[in-house]
Amino acid sequence: MDDTHDIKIIPVDYNSNEMPDAVRRYQPILLNDGNEYCCLLGEIPEYGIYGCGDSPEEAIMHWNQKYLQKTVEGALFSTKRPVLGDHTTNELVKAYFYSSMSH
Repeated sequence: MDDTHDIKIIPVDYNSNEMPDAVRRYQPILLNDGNEYCCLLGEIPEYGIYGCGDSPEEAIMHWNQKYLQKTVEGALFSTKRPVLGDHTTNELVKAYFYSSMSH
């Protein structure tokens, strides 16, 4: 039995008033893979943003949810200050500053 199917790109009206701002701005691709719809931005889910659902609308809303989650997590991570267990340990402080300066 042949279970293969075509993955199709679904056209999206990014200018629709119902479209979330992030979807309008970044215009992720909407795909139909059999009975599932997937909305993605980036090459792979681990590094991009990926949402799925049973309908195009569900996939887009799931993508927007993942976008907001990554945005909030990124903002929280970038504003966290290092917690130093022992303030007398200069090596840990030097390593932190070396790491942050080398990026």
